[in-house]
Amino acid sequence: MFSSVKAWFAGSEQEEGDVEAPFAEEGTSIPFIQCNADGKFEIGQEAQNLLRSIDGPLGVVAVCGRARQGKSYILNRLSKEAGGTHGGFKVGSTHEPCTKGLWIWSKPLLQIAADGTPYHLLLLDTEGVDAYDQTAQYSTQIFALAMLLSSTFIYNQMGGVDEAAIERLALVTEISRTIRSKSSPGKSSDAWDEFSPNFIWLLRDFFLDLSDKTGQSITPEEYLEETLKEIPGNYNSDKNQSRASIKTLFPKRQCITLVVTRAASSLRARPTC
Repeated sequence: MFSSVKAWFAGSEQEEGDVEAPFAEEGTSIPFIQCNADGKFEIGQEAQNLLRSIDGPLGVVAVCGRARQGKSYILNRLSKEAGGTHGGFKVGSTHEPCTKGLWIWSKPLLQIAADGTPYHLLLLDTEGVDAYDQTAQYSTQIFALAMLLSSTFIYNQMGGVDEAAIERLALVTEISRTIRSKSSPGKSSDAWDEFSPNFIWLLRDFFLDLSDKTGQSITPEEYLEETLKEIPGNYNSDKNQSRASIKTLFPKRQCITLVVTRAASSLRARPTC
C-alpha cells in the first residue's frame, strides 16, 4: 500500500484555487473516534458497525497535521486516485476547523496489493493539531491515535521541514511507543517498531530549490534525510534525540513535495536574504 500511495502523488502539483467537488452521492464521512462530554474518547456506533462488516485485510491511510492546512483536501484527492469519489471529506475556507476527532469514509475502497492480495482501503481524517480551541494534551492524543491506527501515516505540512515540526512529531512518536508497550507488557517498545506505519512527510506549497551544500540537486527523500541528520555539538542533544525517535519509529519513510504551479516560479524568483 505504501508504494500505491506514493504513486498516487507521483507527478502531482497543487493548482491554485483548487476547489472541492460536492459531497459524494454514495457514502459519507462518519465520526470514528470522538471526545465525549466527560473528556473521554469513544468509538461511534456507526463506525463500529462498519469495521465489523469488513472482511479480509485492511489498510488505513491517515492524514494528520496542523489545523486549516488542507488535510481533508488531501484525503479527497487520495480517494479519487484510489477509484473512489472526490469531495467526501468536508473542507472549508473559514478559521473554524472542519473536522473534530477522527472521521472515516463509510465506503472502504477495494484495492489490490502488489502481490495480488485484495484489501480494503480505509481513509482516516483527523482534527488538526494546534487548533485554537484545543489543549496541548488533546492535540497530542489525536495525533497519537491517528499514528497508532494507521498503516500509512501522512504528515501534512505547509512549506519545508522545520524544527518545530520535528519536535512535535518526535513527541508523538515517543508517546505512541509508550502506549503500545503498555498495551502489551510482554513486548518491548523495540519489538513494536516492526509494526510501525509507513511514513510520508507531505510538504504542501513547496517552493524551495532542492539542492545540497554544493549546489547539486537532491530528491525530496534526500532532503528529508538531510533534515533528520544528527547535528554536531553537545548542546544539540535534545534535537538529535527528536531526530533519532522519528527515524526509529519510521524506518520506511518518504518525502513528497507539492507546489502551487502558478505561484512557484514567482516565489523562487524572489530575492533571498
